[in-house]
Amino acid sequence: MKSMNRKLFSMAFLAGLTLCTACSDDETTDNGGGQTEETVLSGTITEDVTLTSGNTYRLSGQYIVEEGATLTIEPGVRIVAVYDDNVDYILVKQGARIMAEGTASSPIVMTSEQEQPGAWGGIHICGRAHTNAEGGQGSSEIGGAAYGGNDDSDNSGVLRYVRVEYTGYAFDEEHEANGISFYGVGNGTTVEYCQAYRGSDDGFEFFGGAVNISNMVVTDCSDDSFDWTEGWNGTATNLIATQEAEETLGYACDCLIEADNNENNFDATPVSAPTISNALFIGNGAAGNGVHLRRGTHVTMNNVQIYGKGDPIHVESTQTENALLDGTSTLTNVSLGGTLLSDEGIYTNDEFIADGNETNQANPYADWDAIVADNAWASGWTHGWSGTGSNVLPNESTLVGEITEDVTLGAGNTYYLSGQYIVREGATLNIESGVTVIALYDETVDYFLIEQGAKINAVGTADAPIVMTSEREEPGAWGGIHICGRAHTNAQGGGYSEIGNSPYGGDVEDDNSGTLQYVRVEYTGYAFDEEHEANGISFYGVGSGTTVDHCQAYKGSDDGFEFFGGSVNISDMVVVSCSDDSFDWTEGWNGTATNLMAYQEAENSLGYACDCLIEADNNENDFAATPIAHPTLSNLLLVGNGSDSQGVRLRRGTQVTMDNAQICGKGLALVIESNETATSLADGTSAITNTTISNEVTGDTEVYTNTQFLAGEGNAVNAELNFASLSDAIAACDWIEGSWVKAD
Repeated sequence: MKSMNRKLFSMAFLAGLTLCTACSDDETTDNGGGQTEETVLSGTITEDVTLTSGNTYRLSGQYIVEEGATLTIEPGVRIVAVYDDNVDYILVKQGARIMAEGTASSPIVMTSEQEQPGAWGGIHICGRAHTNAEGGQGSSEIGGAAYGGNDDSDNSGVLRYVRVEYTGYAFDEEHEANGISFYGVGNGTTVEYCQAYRGSDDGFEFFGGAVNISNMVVTDCSDDSFDWTEGWNGTATNLIATQEAEETLGYACDCLIEADNNENNFDATPVSAPTISNALFIGNGAAGNGVHLRRGTHVTMNNVQIYGKGDPIHVESTQTENALLDGTSTLTNVSLGGTLLSDEGIYTNDEFIADGNETNQANPYADWDAIVADNAWASGWTHGWSGTGSNVLPNESTLVGEITEDVTLGAGNTYYLSGQYIVREGATLNIESGVTVIALYDETVDYFLIEQGAKINAVGTADAPIVMTSEREEPGAWGGIHICGRAHTNAQGGGYSEIGNSPYGGDVEDDNSGTLQYVRVEYTGYAFDEEHEANGISFYGVGSGTTVDHCQAYKGSDDGFEFFGGSVNISDMVVVSCSDDSFDWTEGWNGTATNLMAYQEAENSLGYACDCLIEADNNENDFAATPIAHPTLSNLLLVGNGSDSQGVRLRRGTQVTMDNAQICGKGLALVIESNETATSLADGTSAITNTTISNEVTGDTEVYTNTQFLAGEGNAVNAELNFASLSDAIAACDWIEGSWVKAD
């Protein structure tokens, strides 16, 4: 069974679950390898708990971290609020900590089964820093937890690369939940690279405190993007807030910033006085306020752009305007898509312009890509204003046909592949960490094809790799991945992919077809006919702008990785028991390859034979075709299956630079064929250095022989060179860390 009503599943699961709410010190809460319905977060924790990298957890009701406890959330974790009768939120009390540390390639995502604004209650953090609420103490709007004090260096933990989606649950008319609420949070807390996406209240709100923030994004939150009150005086660097127009978004949005000192006492101290620098705010085109400075707040604002609101800056209250006029507050290098509105007439648009700021400026940003081009720090881990978040395919969707716009396979989810799945020019297929794609065992031929001008961004992690496999766990079960780029090929007139017949080649050597990191392909090699079997991953004219590292091809019935021209660079690549060649290049590939491991199990235990560890050509029809294949290889461990066939087979005019390699387990460890290939080694155009092989060099010419090989720097023949098992080979590669390599 591939799908069921998730709400019903969650409710049934909860009904039968007895949850332990007091965990032992440093306990790891592991949901069984990323199964999406396995672990439910609910209740209270009084001791340390860890949510393990790459896993998905369900949030049902309140999840409270009590004083003295730490909630650790590792990269790639996904927390999904259950769509049921409980109000879901996370509350971190005074003296407790949340250590949520994602990465750019593996952010922590907190979302909801109900992918709509207001679906759940967000994160609430209470610290011991100051608040100017009466009495210097406050109680959180959600959860009623105490906050405030006099410890401005208080440390509530770390939030780094965290995205919260669809927050804003309305507890009542006065209490809606922001994306993340900071109550008296101190500057010992680290908050950076966080996004609030499509919430129905504020994105980030600060109730006093001294916490500093940087690299923060708010997208389409229906109330305010950023909101402060009660004396917040931290710094905020690198901010982005965008609001899609109501007619396309389906709801309105309020301010980009709404800023108070204290709504009941405009003169309350400490006075709100944050420092804002390097910010871009783009509203939804509606009348209303962009940045609303009021109720006595102070501010220092530099290098800020504000567009898309009828009143891009609105200042009100005598205290706020006087602070701007006398220099207690400052606005510098601020650009508005309109003019400043002053309620009191103390600090006016004329004063604003006199301070060197600009009004009535055109918005130079047409889309999210343009914003990211000027703010590279926001790339990869965020959803844009029309971002991939709206195109995240539901768990257990079937992939078939083609896509012409960006699509995301959500972290930790499972998808089914049925037939061809083609990414057309201009579209990007995003695959998040922990995704599993299973090729169905049916009547169709299953494969991925990435056309020229399209991209695949498949970014896993060491402990939450992306796995592409098959229901039928046998070599040849499905057709693998095929990527076509615009870099060179020496095929006459360009080329067409063997699978999918898609054009490739050109002169864009730095062409970018996306990213493949921590991706494992299993059981590939489907035989379309006698001439066309599908490799694990095929790179057709792929350019050096493409990122490829930490990938494994496991038990395929053709090659593991094959390169048809191009200049793509690869590193940290593993091939296990592919029945044809582990690595194969032709048509002029000239990229770099660092940290390669290939292992072939013996035929008598594997059940089938394996061919070369590397089979390398320049061009099978023209050995002298240019550009000539000449990759640079370093740090290789290549272990054959004990047969009499070739290990590394260099032929048909290829050149190579190879350093620090070990090649064993084949009757012919290193074979040199064709006059062109041998001559390049003899004259130094190619080079093999610091390489140990288990038997002598052989070939079809006398141009480059075993004697010349041994004359090369650091080269040797060692008949004892051997690795008895795959685990031994893996242990010899110190660059293999985590659980991304399948070894059984």
